[in-house]
Amino acid sequence: MVPSNPSRRTAAASPAAATSGAASSRATAAGRATAGRTRAAGKQRSPAGPRLPKVLSSAVLPDHDLEDEAHLRRLAYADVALSDRDAASVDVEECEFTGADLSGSALTKTTFADCRFQRSDLANLATTSSSLIRCELRGLRTTGLRWTDGTLRDVVFEQCRMDLSAFRFTSFTKVHFVGCNLTQADFTNADLKGARFVDCNLTGAQFAQADMVGTRLHNCVLDGVRSVASMRGAVIDPNDLMALTYALANALGIVIETDADADVTGTE
Repeated sequence: MVPSNPSRRTAAASPAAATSGAASSRATAAGRATAGRTRAAGKQRSPAGPRLPKVLSSAVLPDHDLEDEAHLRRLAYADVALSDRDAASVDVEECEFTGADLSGSALTKTTFADCRFQRSDLANLATTSSSLIRCELRGLRTTGLRWTDGTLRDVVFEQCRMDLSAFRFTSFTKVHFVGCNLTQADFTNADLKGARFVDCNLTGAQFAQADMVGTRLHNCVLDGVRSVASMRGAVIDPNDLMALTYALANALGIVIETDADADVTGTE
């Protein structure tokens, strides 16, 4: 009889153990990588402000209208009507819009760089493949705004009415929403890693397939948020957690039952 060799038994078992250990290590590494990306994305810098000259020329229509391939620079649009325009490849640089009306316009491949918008109307403005770069938008009416497949970088939206707005397939880099009404806003397939929402109403907002690793939400209304599973990796204020808990429960089909509900059910 050949005596058993404990070392052989140990060696035979080691490949399975090694495989299990390797899988565990990979899972741990993946978890750490995700957490690392969340922390890194969460360390957002403040948006850079628009670089506006001290003196701007007054915009005059039709010379400074939104037209195809127009290049508009260092202009002040005060109470100017620019609604229902249809233009492409417009470059707007170092301009200020105060009390301007851009509602209902359609812009394609248009860039607003180093611009400031105040008390203006952008309701139902529709843009495609367009950009906002180093822009400030304060106190605007932007209900129904559609910014599709675009780029937002170094942008601040403050105290804007943005209900029913849509930013589908748009990327956000150092973009802050402060005190905005974003009820039923649509962020489907948006890259929101560089976005921050503060004191915003996001009731019924849609985040389907959005990338929200590092997106920050502070003191926001999150009732009825849709596609809440896409919020994986977001950084949320503890005070906002309760509303999000109900949204998560609804997404998972979990029924939240109170003691009173249980008593009624038990007596039926």
